[in-house]
Amino acid sequence: MAISRPFLLALLGIVLLGATVLAVQNARDASDSDATPAAVGSDAAPVPAQAPADSAPAETLRSAFNLDALHSAKFAAKLSMGDKSQSVRFDLSGAFERGAANEVPQFDVHGRISIAKQNVEGGFVSLGDKAYFTRGDTGWRLPAEIWDPVARSVAGGQSGQAPGLQLHPETWVRDVKSEGTENVAGVATDHVSATVDPAAVINDIDQALQGTGARVLNRRQATRAVKQAELDVWVGAEDHILRRLTGAVVIARAGRLGVDVRLTDVNEPQQIKAPAHVRAGAPGGVFGTFAEGLVGGVSGGSVSLKAMTSPNPGKAARAVRDHKKVVILFRNARGLDDRAMAAVMRSVDRRTKAVVLTDDVAAVERYGKLVEDLGVSQTPSIVIIDRSGHARLLEGFTDADTLTQAVADAR
Repeated sequence: MAISRPFLLALLGIVLLGATVLAVQNARDASDSDATPAAVGSDAAPVPAQAPADSAPAETLRSAFNLDALHSAKFAAKLSMGDKSQSVRFDLSGAFERGAANEVPQFDVHGRISIAKQNVEGGFVSLGDKAYFTRGDTGWRLPAEIWDPVARSVAGGQSGQAPGLQLHPETWVRDVKSEGTENVAGVATDHVSATVDPAAVINDIDQALQGTGARVLNRRQATRAVKQAELDVWVGAEDHILRRLTGAVVIARAGRLGVDVRLTDVNEPQQIKAPAHVRAGAPGGVFGTFAEGLVGGVSGGSVSLKAMTSPNPGKAARAVRDHKKVVILFRNARGLDDRAMAAVMRSVDRRTKAVVLTDDVAAVERYGKLVEDLGVSQTPSIVIIDRSGHARLLEGFTDADTLTQAVADAR
């Protein structure tokens, strides 16, 4: 069965947005604590939470969910869901380094979703003061207008504004027992298993959703749907920091959900760098749609990534300096007349020597003095700039012949 690209897009959004929110929330939580964590890479090693040598399995499990002593690591996570007829797989990998309090963490997250023969992938990189959407070794930098408010929020310790839910996974389990000691990626760990209590999970999520405006879960239906849920964790024997977590959930009529998360190079310096190739603008395709939606969601719909990253204002300014004619279509991609204007602009581009550009109407302010006196307020709107830099505004749909003649009449 074919899976729609919007569905793939939503799944990728969950993976990347979840990872990003957790990383930023981790930094905010650190900034709220009384003690400032030691920066990773300093001479002094972080002091782990001490636990008795004969600590009970329940205490080992609790330490797995206490991330206060986790400052950096490489990570790899796999999530699979569905049954034999239809399955979905998420792969998430990367690295993070929390750094000092009141700093945006550095992290590199790459996500891939596989459904049947369809794949969607993309990533996100934070260097603290800069951030990029990525695909492979190519990146598109987020404008400062988008990323700086995130950095200021973290620096101000505004943890209350974080979009993450306040959940308490240590309360979700029962029948906790020790499975002995095992080696995970060269580290001696204590292995603990437990059964997940669906009712406890639903109750915790229910409490977290209260007051958010989100729909509260139907506890009875959700609890009855979960037929089995198991959890295993591997915690460092010396530092009591999580190294691996696996879980399996069997859901009625939905199949099996499995998760496997591994942490390596814990509290070691991570090499997180900007993408090797940085392009202007924003990513295209289905991942570009996700990036645009994510920025719109974070900004409450007040910011357009395409508008903020469009190279067209610079192209228009250079053309005007070179005494060339410029034609700019400002549009709303969802408007019928706006979409019809795409063919008109292609025709004008072929039939004239003008520099022909198309931009989201949200980018108008970035054109500055070139269009500021025209009062562009509706779409579609066409701005014609002559060789002397004088601009003229045409509003509404304009056919190719009329627009071509208007360009020819411009001096």
